[in-house]
Amino acid sequence: MEQLFDILPSEWAERFLETEKERIVLHFKDSGTLSLLQSKAGGRGYLPKEQGYPVTEEGKPLSLLAQINFSEMPQMENYPEFGLLAFYIDYQDDLLGLNFDNPTKQENFRVFFFEDLGSESLTAEEQDSFFADVAKTDFYPVVNGEFKISGQVSDQILLQDSYDFENEFGQNFYELADQIFAEDEDKADELLNLAAEESQIGGYPFFTQEDPRAYTENPHHDTLLFQLASEDFEGNRMAIMWGDCGVGNFFINKQDLINRDFSNIMYNWDCS
Repeated sequence: MEQLFDILPSEWAERFLETEKERIVLHFKDSGTLSLLQSKAGGRGYLPKEQGYPVTEEGKPLSLLAQINFSEMPQMENYPEFGLLAFYIDYQDDLLGLNFDNPTKQENFRVFFFEDLGSESLTAEEQDSFFADVAKTDFYPVVNGEFKISGQVSDQILLQDSYDFENEFGQNFYELADQIFAEDEDKADELLNLAAEESQIGGYPFFTQEDPRAYTENPHHDTLLFQLASEDFEGNRMAIMWGDCGVGNFFINKQDLINRDFSNIMYNWDCS
């Protein structure tokens, strides 16, 4: 990233480049009705009939936030090469299934990984039936429609203020910026503006508020599994929207990811 050398002293530009890591940047397209097995945000997904439809403890149906069919994605170290990873959250809750006290409790959200896609799935119509009695006034969808997801591998540099940043540099972004730039706030803003704020698999997360892992020493959930950012595209200004233009993150432990164990996931979302 050549812009780093225009903004930073060369020794600091090199230091930031050392944090570069791969991620899969996600792109969205309105392609009409998609199959139950395609990578998508919104709509209806693949759910084996023997598993049944996911509901909360109160019996409210959860909604598909997104699903990733890894056979459609470029390969990236530690992430699956095949199988389908699905994220469901509670659209009938104004907190969208987020539990501030226990963000890993899969009660009002669920994460499923289906390695074998050979089982018969509930049809879209069968899934629709679970929402027949849901009042639209008590429904807060993040994804307004059904959008095909494609992915592209891209390198990312650690520029966002987060647990990862403090773990790498020993201080938060703003403290380090003061150290490097003294009182030149314009330079600090230029550096921060290089930070990626996108939907992605892996890489470094971003937040509109703060990293919920920041107050935990050696947090277990050290790896970004999936991030869905608010998106405007193809003339749809509310296509994907977390509250007031926020972002949702799902974190996992690196070894759990390698072991394909998706039972312990940390879910968070925030907005400005």
